Order: sequence, then structure tokens, then C-alpha cells
Amino acid sequence: MNISDLYSSRIQKTFDDDYAEIVMILKAAPKNALKLINYYKGLPLSYPATINSIDRGIVDLDVQQEQAFTIERNRSTFIRSPLFKHDVFAQAQYVNIRNKAATFTKFSYVEIMAERRNFIRMEPEPSPDAVIESPLGIIKGNLYDVSLSGLNISVDQYYPLEINTETSIRFRLRDIEQRLDITLNVPARLVGIMGGSSPYNYKFIICPDKLLERNLSQYIFHRQIEIIKEIKDL
Repeated sequence: MNISDLYSSRIQKTFDDDYAEIVMILKAAPKNALKLINYYKGLPLSYPATINSIDRGIVDLDVQQEQAFTIERNRSTFIRSPLFKHDVFAQAQYVNIRNKAATFTKFSYVEIMAERRNFIRMEPEPSPDAVIESPLGIIKGNLYDVSLSGLNISVDQYYPLEINTETSIRFRLRDIEQRLDITLNVPARLVGIMGGSSPYNYKFIICPDKLLERNLSQYIFHRQIEIIKEIKDL
């Protein structure tokens, strides 16, 4: 998952001024509990954190072990607190999962766009093959992520499909509970193409019928459980 797809910057003055303001606010309320938010394979994980120390614009936090795991993967985190006018994005300088500690720098105000989605987007693993039946013919790619309202297909070659093009997309998902692969055929409408070079991300809206919605719901639910178990095991 590309972390930059999850948020939009909300610079108030300049980046440096906002950075200094955020650190000053944290210094003024060192006992205030913070909430950290990270996304791992599409799953949002949020745990409380507390300030350990602040020195020269660098903030040491005591964090939960599961959060430290996701911070290490993303090398960043989102911070939420009533202290701030917006959520805050911070880059991780150091992470120690065993000691449940992380050090952050380069703070900036952001809006977490991922929270505006109606449904959680989950990343399948391994990424299954996907076939797009379009007016330009068959387009082959891989399912990047999927939700109850949309899906993203990663495609190596660029195809100039027009926005709002109606397509049909075929892919297979693992029925985690029954350990079987199920083939799904989904009517979909293109809403965007992301990426300046290969691979390109083709974003689609879907309106699943009841059977398809049930299959997707079951997959997404069990995928969340699988990811949580993976984090705890690791």
C-alpha cells in the first residue's frame, strides 16, 4: 500500500512552521494520551501512545507492540489528539518492537482520506490474477485491493480507457474458512487511473448483487482476522 494514497496534506502556514507548532503543542501537554493510526494491508490499527521524551524536534513515544510492528513496516504513523486542529502525519526515525518504543520527526497536519471511505479496502495475499473485459479488449492485471464498493487492479501496461467506462472484471479469491478458491465476475465502472509509470492502478466502482456481496463480506471479514493473527504471531 502506498502511504501517500491514505492522506491529504493540510498545511496551515508552512511545513516548517507547522512542524514547530506541533512539537510545541506536544511539549506543552506531555501527559496527554495520543492515539496512533496505521494501515497494514488495508486494515486500520489504532492504539494509544504516550510521550516518553521530546528533544530538538524529535519525539519518543511509548507504543503498543502491535502498533510498533505496523509503524516499522510503514516507517510512519498518523497521530490523533484533541490537542491538534487536524490529524498529524509523522515519519518514524527509529522503531523497537520488543521495547515498544518509536521515535518520530517531520510532523505535519493532514486529513486521513482513507477514513472517508464507506468500506475497508483489504489487500489480498497473494495478489490474484484479474481479467478486465473492456471496450479495448481483454486487459490482464492483478487485484490490488477490494472492498464492498470498489476494487483496484494493478496493470503493467497502460490502456487508455475513458473514465466511467463500463467493464466486467473476473478474479479469484480464497475462501479462507473453507480453504477453497471462488471465482467472482463483477460488473464495474472505471473511476480513475493512477500512476505515472508501470504498474498502473485502475480504480473501479462496483455494485455487487446479494450473492457477490455475501462472498466479498465473508472474505473481507476473514481477511481482517487473518491479518490480526499475522501481526500477533510476528
